[in-house]
Amino acid sequence: MSRTLVIHVGAQKCASSSLQASLRLAHQALKGHFGFCFLNPAQLRSADLALAERQPIADAFAYIDQVLARQTADQVVISHEMLGNRPVLVGAIAERAIATFSFDRVVISGYTRLQSSYNISAFSQWFFRDRKRLTSDINVFQELGLPWRKFTAQERHLFALSYSGRDRNWFSNYKRFCSEVSHLSGRVEVVSCHIPTRHLPYSLLRHFLESTGLNFEHEDLGSMDVRKNQSFDPIVIQGISNFSSELPLRRQSFFPGPHEGNRWLFRVCDRVVDREDLTREFEDLFSPSFQQNLVNHIDSRTAKSNIEYCQLMSVDPRYFEPEPGALERASDELVDFASQVALKRKMKLIMAYNRAIEDECFRAARLEIVST
Repeated sequence: MSRTLVIHVGAQKCASSSLQASLRLAHQALKGHFGFCFLNPAQLRSADLALAERQPIADAFAYIDQVLARQTADQVVISHEMLGNRPVLVGAIAERAIATFSFDRVVISGYTRLQSSYNISAFSQWFFRDRKRLTSDINVFQELGLPWRKFTAQERHLFALSYSGRDRNWFSNYKRFCSEVSHLSGRVEVVSCHIPTRHLPYSLLRHFLESTGLNFEHEDLGSMDVRKNQSFDPIVIQGISNFSSELPLRRQSFFPGPHEGNRWLFRVCDRVVDREDLTREFEDLFSPSFQQNLVNHIDSRTAKSNIEYCQLMSVDPRYFEPEPGALERASDELVDFASQVALKRKMKLIMAYNRAIEDECFRAARLEIVST
């Protein structure tokens, strides 16, 4: 039987944790007939650096060689989200898998999502506790003469992205993947799709298997189709981002940074009291129309490259369609729009609300600290 290696490249915030959990279950259930390895990120960074510095191949691939040498199954998946940002490394792994480890075919598989959705999800997972990112967003407001305290940290983040023009470019990303393995045509394939959505749903595990050509002989794939979609409580997100935004960058904080202390933060979220009054007040103070306009701008600005990505990877373009009437705004229009929104917002009310949010967040955090 021919041997297949699938390199799952993420991307971050594109259902990677769900798919990895499903593949772990499959690995356990199929008992030696399917191999799965979640790669070590520090080792991947070292391999990527070694490649860039043109170090000997044996040194650069020491860790990856160990991983591939351990695989005895005919169907193997190796996975890590950070590979989505490293097409040169992925191409080199594919080439080495064929040349050195007797894999007959390699499939590079990755998932994507609408950029605005990606940015919101990334903020709610990592950036609300990333003090450098919070400071960087505040600096954009200060340079433009905008009162940053009249906006939530998430609004500031989306505005900074909108103003700077920085977004994930899936077309450029996957064009590079294809380019890195073009010399292996016929033996290496690149596949990609937008993750399932409420409006266009599908089984992620089944799609992964079908698109990569893997064949799991298991009677109940549905039991392995995991949905890991834990999210932090909005009060914790607001409380930490507000507190951290006011804190000098060099001042230490006990709150975990990005990729730190997730379990502790989720336990803090469990201790937050459901405050409907804070939810209602948030909607009164921060009109959702501002954020929606930023989302529409990002979706419109990325529409052309998204269409190119869909054509390149045969993806349903409906996943990337902007809302009807969505407009891309020029930089000065974005600033004028933010200025108009700021004029309508009351600083005293916002500051009082932020104190209430921080109080509830700190109360929950203190209870968790005391209990342990």
